[in-house]
Amino acid sequence: MSTSTVDPAVAVPTQVDAQDQQDQQDQQDQQDQQDQQATEAFVGRLFEAAIGALDLFAIGLGDRLGLYAALREHGPLTSSGLAEHAGVAERYAREWLEQQAVTDIVTVDDTTAAATERRYTLPDHVVPVLLEPTHPAYLAPVAALIPPVGQVFDRIVEIYRTGEGLAWSDYPTGLIEAQAAFNRPAFTHELAGWLEAVPEIEARLSSGAARVADLACGAGWSTQAIARHYPHAVVHGLDIDDTSIVLARQNVAGTDVADRVHFEVCDLAEPAEAAYDVATMFEALHDLSHPVQVLCSVHESLVPGGVLLVADERAAEQFTAPGDPFERLFYGASLLVCLPGSLVDGGVGTGTAIRPSTVREYAAAAGFASCEVADIEHPLFRFYVLRKAG
Repeated sequence: MSTSTVDPAVAVPTQVDAQDQQDQQDQQDQQDQQDQQATEAFVGRLFEAAIGALDLFAIGLGDRLGLYAALREHGPLTSSGLAEHAGVAERYAREWLEQQAVTDIVTVDDTTAAATERRYTLPDHVVPVLLEPTHPAYLAPVAALIPPVGQVFDRIVEIYRTGEGLAWSDYPTGLIEAQAAFNRPAFTHELAGWLEAVPEIEARLSSGAARVADLACGAGWSTQAIARHYPHAVVHGLDIDDTSIVLARQNVAGTDVADRVHFEVCDLAEPAEAAYDVATMFEALHDLSHPVQVLCSVHESLVPGGVLLVADERAAEQFTAPGDPFERLFYGASLLVCLPGSLVDGGVGTGTAIRPSTVREYAAAAGFASCEVADIEHPLFRFYVLRKAG
């Protein structure tokens, strides 16, 4: 007969306890597996991003060196043929052609041929994307946006520590040129429709002589498009950046609207001397250090009943995470360019992801009688109609 005083129910785990432990272990194993899969997926995402970044630099080389243009005009070409037509060294031409073929941008006639004998062709579907500056599909400028940011990356790191800003003029000229080239197709093909969609603007600009202020005009492609669509309008392109105005004047010289388009470097926060019927501001409000001051200036410069059309990023109505590709694009640009620009001189720091509530707040503070979102569909832009009381 046992004399033990140990309670078996305490000393030996019950079947229920064992099952609980097993369930917990199964849950932990499942969580570990999910974590491992998530880690592997994130590694893959960064790897693909690295390839994409390298592709953009390679496209930038092809654009800057005229390699795509030479292939289109003279192709198919061997590496020596490309080197001759583009004025580059053959060994670099060969490596670039092979990279472009591997990444499926150009085609090669015979992969088994000797490296110097292979002939490469630029496919027709690639031409508008990389070589036609006013085509709606033109996207070569996205490759040109990256290197200028890299040139000032150390300064960006420093201002993150100090809280200071970085003006557009602090970036290399290539960034200004690339941004202007990126928006040019939309201004060429779509801007007229944006203006027509706002009845007051269409009426004012179609009825006769009208004065238009194109604010933060950059290289002037939007300014030209306004003047070209409304043959009786006089359009003033205004920008604080000297380099942009130099480019704008070069771009308009000798065109059919040169007599009605005028560009000027000015502080947008200072009211213009002219009285404008209509003002426009395309993809710039979020960049301004002091947006309310600028809008106050615009309000003062408009005639009674005048209208300001603002186009800015089509950010989500409110912050959500994770975001869609456009939201990722907006925040990426904001980190490196737009937020630093909007913090210059103690700026408010709007950033690229500007939301409708923010625009309405700025418009009201500037004295506009109303601010409405226009019924204009666009993947990147949201359009706001700001009206001055009559």
